Amino acid sequence: MAGIPGGKALHALVAAVLEHGMRSLTKPEGLAVSLVQESGTGDRTLTTFTGVDAQKAVRAARDKAKASTAERVAVVWDGRLTSKEGDESAVMVLAHERGQPGTLIFAQRYEAQGTRVEPVGNPGFVGERAPLLG
Repeated sequence: MAGIPGGKALHALVAAVLEHGMRSLTKPEGLAVSLVQESGTGDRTLTTFTGVDAQKAVRAARDKAKASTAERVAVVWDGRLTSKEGDESAVMVLAHERGQPGTLIFAQRYEAQGTRVEPVGNPGFVGERAPLLG
Protein backbone atom coordinates (compact mmCIF):
# COMPACT_ATOMS: atom_id res chain seq x y z
CA MET A 1 0.00 0.00 0.00
CA ALA A 2 2.74 2.36 -0.96
CA GLY A 3 1.72 6.00 -1.01
CA ILE A 4 -1.30 5.40 1.25
CA PRO A 5 -1.31 7.07 4.68
CA GLY A 6 -0.87 4.87 7.76
CA GLY A 7 1.80 2.49 8.92
CA LYS A 8 2.53 -1.14 8.07
CA ALA A 9 0.65 -2.41 11.13
CA LEU A 10 -2.50 -0.50 10.12
CA HIS A 11 -2.23 -1.70 6.53
CA ALA A 12 -1.87 -5.31 7.77
CA LEU A 13 -4.99 -4.86 9.91
CA VAL A 14 -6.94 -3.47 6.94
CA ALA A 15 -5.86 -6.41 4.74
CA ALA A 16 -6.94 -8.92 7.41
CA VAL A 17 -10.28 -7.18 7.98
CA LEU A 18 -11.02 -6.97 4.24
CA GLU A 19 -10.23 -10.68 3.93
CA HIS A 20 -12.55 -11.44 6.87
CA GLY A 21 -15.27 -9.35 5.22
CA MET A 22 -14.98 -11.10 1.87
CA ARG A 23 -15.06 -14.57 3.53
CA SER A 24 -18.08 -13.59 5.65
CA LEU A 25 -20.12 -12.56 2.59
CA THR A 26 -20.36 -16.24 1.57
CA LYS A 27 -21.88 -17.30 4.91
CA PRO A 28 -25.67 -17.61 5.13
CA GLU A 29 -25.84 -14.79 7.70
CA GLY A 30 -23.57 -12.56 5.58
CA LEU A 31 -21.17 -9.94 6.90
CA ALA A 32 -22.22 -8.43 10.22
CA VAL A 33 -21.02 -4.91 10.97
CA SER A 34 -17.94 -5.48 13.13
CA LEU A 35 -15.31 -3.61 15.09
CA VAL A 36 -11.81 -5.05 15.25
CA GLN A 37 -9.57 -3.65 17.99
CA GLU A 38 -5.84 -4.36 17.88
CA SER A 39 -3.47 -3.92 20.81
CA GLY A 40 0.12 -2.71 20.52
CA THR A 41 1.22 -6.37 20.66
CA GLY A 42 -1.03 -7.34 17.73
CA ASP A 43 -3.77 -9.10 19.74
CA ARG A 44 -7.15 -8.58 18.06
CA THR A 45 -10.71 -8.67 19.34
CA LEU A 46 -13.81 -8.74 17.16
CA THR A 47 -17.16 -7.28 18.24
CA THR A 48 -20.21 -7.67 15.98
CA PHE A 49 -23.24 -5.38 15.90
CA THR A 50 -26.52 -7.05 14.97
CA GLY A 51 -30.22 -6.53 15.55
CA VAL A 52 -30.37 -3.06 13.98
CA ASP A 53 -30.02 -1.78 10.43
CA ALA A 54 -26.52 -1.42 8.97
CA GLN A 55 -26.38 2.37 9.37
CA LYS A 56 -27.19 2.17 13.09
CA ALA A 57 -24.77 -0.74 13.52
CA VAL A 58 -21.92 1.24 11.88
CA ARG A 59 -22.73 4.19 14.16
CA ALA A 60 -22.61 1.89 17.22
CA ALA A 61 -19.27 0.42 16.06
CA ARG A 62 -17.85 3.93 15.56
CA ASP A 63 -19.02 4.95 19.04
CA LYS A 64 -17.38 1.88 20.60
CA ALA A 65 -14.17 2.64 18.66
CA LYS A 66 -14.09 6.18 20.06
CA ALA A 67 -14.01 4.74 23.60
CA SER A 68 -11.39 2.11 22.75
CA THR A 69 -7.95 1.98 24.32
CA ALA A 70 -6.65 -0.07 21.38
CA GLU A 71 -3.67 0.98 19.29
CA ARG A 72 -5.58 0.40 16.04
CA VAL A 73 -9.26 -0.10 15.18
CA ALA A 74 -11.19 -1.06 12.06
CA VAL A 75 -14.93 -1.04 11.37
CA VAL A 76 -16.11 -3.34 8.56
CA TRP A 77 -19.49 -3.70 6.83
CA ASP A 78 -21.16 -4.69 3.59
CA GLY A 79 -21.75 -1.41 1.80
CA ARG A 80 -22.02 0.39 -1.51
CA LEU A 81 -19.70 2.60 -3.53
CA THR A 82 -21.36 5.21 -5.72
CA SER A 83 -19.75 6.70 -8.81
CA LYS A 84 -20.71 8.12 -12.21
CA GLU A 85 -20.92 4.52 -13.45
CA GLY A 86 -23.46 3.62 -10.74
CA ASP A 87 -23.56 1.78 -7.44
CA GLU A 88 -21.34 -1.21 -6.67
CA SER A 89 -21.35 -3.63 -3.74
CA ALA A 90 -18.24 -3.38 -1.59
CA VAL A 91 -16.79 -4.48 1.70
CA MET A 92 -16.06 -1.17 3.43
CA VAL A 93 -13.44 -0.57 6.15
CA LEU A 94 -12.81 2.47 8.32
CA ALA A 95 -9.37 2.13 9.97
CA HIS A 96 -7.56 4.34 12.43
CA GLU A 97 -4.24 4.12 14.26
CA ARG A 98 -3.61 6.04 17.45
CA GLY A 99 -1.60 9.20 16.72
CA GLN A 100 -2.73 9.48 13.10
CA PRO A 101 -4.69 12.61 12.11
CA GLY A 102 -7.62 10.79 10.51
CA THR A 103 -9.49 7.60 9.79
CA LEU A 104 -8.71 5.92 6.47
CA ILE A 105 -11.47 4.48 4.29
CA PHE A 106 -10.87 1.35 2.19
CA ALA A 107 -13.14 -0.72 -0.05
CA GLN A 108 -13.07 -4.04 -1.87
CA ARG A 109 -15.68 -4.15 -4.62
CA TYR A 110 -17.35 -7.49 -5.30
CA GLU A 111 -19.97 -9.26 -7.39
CA ALA A 112 -22.25 -11.90 -5.89
CA GLN A 113 -23.60 -14.74 -8.02
CA GLY A 114 -25.71 -17.07 -5.91
CA THR A 115 -23.46 -18.33 -3.12
CA ARG A 116 -20.28 -17.24 -4.93
CA VAL A 117 -18.66 -13.91 -4.24
CA GLU A 118 -15.92 -12.65 -6.54
CA PRO A 119 -13.74 -9.61 -5.84
CA VAL A 120 -13.74 -6.92 -8.51
CA GLY A 121 -10.30 -5.39 -8.89
CA ASN A 122 -8.02 -4.78 -5.93
CA PRO A 123 -8.82 -3.19 -2.59
CA GLY A 124 -8.73 0.56 -2.84
CA PHE A 125 -8.05 3.57 -0.65
CA VAL A 126 -11.18 5.73 -0.80
CA GLY A 127 -10.28 8.71 1.39
CA GLU A 128 -10.12 10.04 4.94
CA ARG A 129 -12.53 10.99 7.69
CA ALA A 130 -12.35 12.39 11.20
CA PRO A 131 -10.45 10.21 13.71
CA LEU A 132 -12.22 7.18 15.20
CA LEU A 133 -9.98 6.89 18.25
CA GLY A 134 -10.51 9.51 20.94
